[in-house]
Order: sequence, then C-alpha cells, then structure tokens
Amino acid sequence: MTLCIKNLQSNNNSLLSVSCTTHQGSCLQKAIKLAESLHLPFQEDGCSWRVPSLIYTETRLEFHHNSVDGGANQGPLFVDFLSGGNSFRRQHNCTIKQPLARAVGIKSGFRPTIVDGTAGMGRDGFVLACLGCSVTMVERSPVLGALLKDGLERAMEDALVGNILKEKIRLICGDTRTVLAMLPEKPYTVYLDPMYPKRTGSALNKKEMRIIRSLVGDDQDSSLLLASALQSAANRVVVKRPKEAAPLAGSPPSHEIRMKNNRFDVYLTGLVQP
Repeated sequence: MTLCIKNLQSNNNSLLSVSCTTHQGSCLQKAIKLAESLHLPFQEDGCSWRVPSLIYTETRLEFHHNSVDGGANQGPLFVDFLSGGNSFRRQHNCTIKQPLARAVGIKSGFRPTIVDGTAGMGRDGFVLACLGCSVTMVERSPVLGALLKDGLERAMEDALVGNILKEKIRLICGDTRTVLAMLPEKPYTVYLDPMYPKRTGSALNKKEMRIIRSLVGDDQDSSLLLASALQSAANRVVVKRPKEAAPLAGSPPSHEIRMKNNRFDVYLTGLVQP
C-alpha cells in the first residue's frame, strides 16, 4: 500500500487542526506527523479541541466536525473495515452475483484489476478486494485519505482480512485523472462513484454524506473524470448513479445494472475483450 497526501487547499478546511487524546507514545507521534504532512496546525490542548479537527485517539483517527444541518453534531467520522456495515457486507454479501461485482466485470475464475477513482470511505473498494480483485483506491481529499490510511492500517493487523488488504489494496491520495495518466498499465475497470446531486426537504442525503460533501465538494469536474476514465480503462468504466438521475455528462452507457435506489452505468471501452 502506498499513500501520497497533498497539502490542504480548500477554504473549507482552513480552520482544520490536528490533535490527539494523549501527550505521549505513538498516538502523539502520529498526530504530529500527520499535521506536518498536511501543513496543518497541531493543537496540543486535547481537552478543548477546535472543530473541525482530525484527532488521533488510542484506537483510531477521527474527524470531528461541525453540525451539517444546524442541529446536534453527529459522532466523529472514521473508517472501520472490521465492524459495522463493512464487516456485514464481507460476511453476508461478498458474492460475485451481487450487482457491484457484475458491473465491474468479475466472473467465475476472473478478477479484474480496478481503479476506484472516488474511494471516499473505501466501502466498495474493500468489497472488491475481498472478492479477490487488485484495487487501487484514489482519493483526492487529504482528510478522507488520512482516514482511509488509518482504517486500512488497523485492518491489516486483523487475522481474517489483514493479508487480503495487504495484497489487494493500494491507496493513493491525489487527483484521479493524474493517477490514471501515470499508471504503467491500463486497469481493466475504472470505478467511479461521484458525489450525488444535492437533495432538499425530506429527501436530504444522509448526514454522513453531507459531511463528506463538505470535505470533497460537489464533484463539478465529474464529466472530465469520466472522459479520462474512458481513455484509461482497458475494458470498462462503471459509474454509480441515483436510480432516476441522468447519465453522467449526458453520455449514455453501454448498459445498466439497476438496483432499488441506484444503478451502475457500464461503459465498455472495447480495448480489451472480456
């Protein structure tokens, strides 16, 4: 696994700091190193953390944030591949018959190489790695990149999934278009899950996604990302979309795989046959 974190540039993160819950040991050293790598202030007084903050606890890295809707704050944002939804998907829905697996081109006896160009919290990339694919996760938000790195490092210590992640996942924090242009070989599949359009009223995106939106923005360059992916994928580009949303950049896919609330638009590039 490799990681390259760039300095924070967004005005949304101008007040961001790094802190930790202890002033000794590896927790402190990790926090100081992260602050240096992101060119962020390190806040020594852990009893009065400034929000938003990246905070190392004795068990994990957490992103503490302001309320996204004027109400009470949600709990901290962190990546955990060993429990919760990620663990459930690995144990109960890690099959090549699921829509995600079919969309990216997994078949019996065949596991494609995949670039997950919008890694986010790493959920889909984790499932694909557990199914046996070699996955390059790319995330341009340095905050999400740091959370992903921490989650992967902790999961790599696990007896059940550690070796899978060490062998199957590489993490790069940077611009996906730049990464695709620099890869020595074309990936079989490029997978994209750009930020969904904003919703209003009762159809608001769930709170976690609004927090992530505050970090990564609205993916206004998603049409450019699709064009770059189509030039870089050996066999296909897969775009996750809301069920009733228009195709990304207005480009009709080769075919669709529909689910209850979402769909996968599959664009076959024809460079390599399945």
